[in-house]
Formats: sequence, structure tokens, C-alpha cells
Amino acid sequence: MLPFRPMRRSWFHALVGWLLASRDRSFAEFGEFAVLLKSLEPRVPVPLVLLSMRGDEVSGVLDGVEQAASRADPTAAIEAMFASPNWRPHLIAAVALLSDKGRQLDPSGLWRAVDAGSWVTPQLIATAYLIDPGFPERLRERIEAGCPIVVPPKLSAAARHTASGPASVEERSAKLLASLLRIGARVPSLASYLQGASRRQRVAALLAADRDQSGNIADNWLNNLTRQYQSRKGLPRPGALRRPG
Repeated sequence: MLPFRPMRRSWFHALVGWLLASRDRSFAEFGEFAVLLKSLEPRVPVPLVLLSMRGDEVSGVLDGVEQAASRADPTAAIEAMFASPNWRPHLIAAVALLSDKGRQLDPSGLWRAVDAGSWVTPQLIATAYLIDPGFPERLRERIEAGCPIVVPPKLSAAARHTASGPASVEERSAKLLASLLRIGARVPSLASYLQGASRRQRVAALLAADRDQSGNIADNWLNNLTRQYQSRKGLPRPGALRRPG
């Protein structure tokens, strides 16, 4: 089952409207990546290809992101994509970080998008696991704080729905928690901490508010991504399993 199927009607109509409106936008702040958001030529729009990381189109999209990242310093463009309230640029920025393999680019923008309640939080957490050596500490910080979400200001309810989905703030926090617990389980050094955290009443109560099975989404996306990269010289050792510095 594709991880986005339960919300098909919601995100599909919002995506089509957003893409049609995007024809009149330059997305100049996204630099070389702008063409990936403006193009209406692919059979499946780029954000949807990356949303599931499945299908014949994935390899070409990954090529496009890597080529855009290599044409000029992508730092400012990646920051701008993560700063957008819209989930679609977040996926492109995440893949751009993967192409850098965590060597130079700062993952802080990714975590800010997560803390703002990005609809693709499961995919972003999976990316963070791969590229951020500070992943274990960032995971602990958020679970200890109750996975707080700060919704971007100055967005109408309709704009927020189109940009980041219909979930409430609590549901976004639950999505983050479920994603952290599932992906964190891949980090041996976190085993004892996660076992204790999972027994806490407030953690269990928040996890129950996750209506999207976000842990499964994160796990499936990471597995799909790993398969895609098997023909692209593979992925490096996950940053979460390396010591910071």
C-alpha cells in the first residue's frame, strides 16, 4: 500500500490546484530547484514521485535533484525550500541533503520544517536519520519536550490545509512522535531510552492521536529509498549511527 493512499482525495485536489497556480510563479528563491516545482510535463508531479519513492519515475527525479544541487551552492535554496510552509519543496530539499550525504549541508532547516508540522514529517525524519549525526540527541530533545509543533503564522485555514494537510496541532505532534519512535528504533544506542519513553503515559496518549500510521510511512519510505539507491552506489552509513563531529 502506498503511504499516501488514505488521504488521496485531499492531497490530490490540493496538489493539482497548487501545480496549476505554480505556472505563474518563478520560485526564484528555490534557485536551481525551481524547475522541479514548475514542470507539469512528468506523468506524475515531482512531489508525488518523492512522496512514495516508488515507481519508474523515481530515478529520473533523483537525477534532476542531484543535478540541480551540483550546478551552484544549493545552501540558500535548500533553506528556502524547508522554510516554505508547503510540504512539496520539503521533499525536494530532503533529497538534496541526501545527495550531499551530510558532509557540508546543515540539516537544521529540515528540523525546523519538522517542528513546524510538515505534512511529510515521516519522510523528513527518515532523511534526518540518514544524514544527521546529531539525530539521537535531536530525537531525545523532542520526545522530552512532548514533540511540540509551532504552526507557521499568517496562514488562513484554507492555505494551511493546502500547504500542510488537514491535521490538528496534536495530530502533527503525534505524527512526529510516531516517526521518531519508529526510525529511532534503528539506532542501537537509543534502545534503552526509547523503551523507557514508550512506557510513559503521556507518550502513549500522544501516540494514540497518530491517525496516519506515521511510523509505517517513515519505515516504508526509508526502505523504498534504500532500494532506489542500491543502483546509485548505495547510501552511506546512516548519520544517526555516526558520532557527531
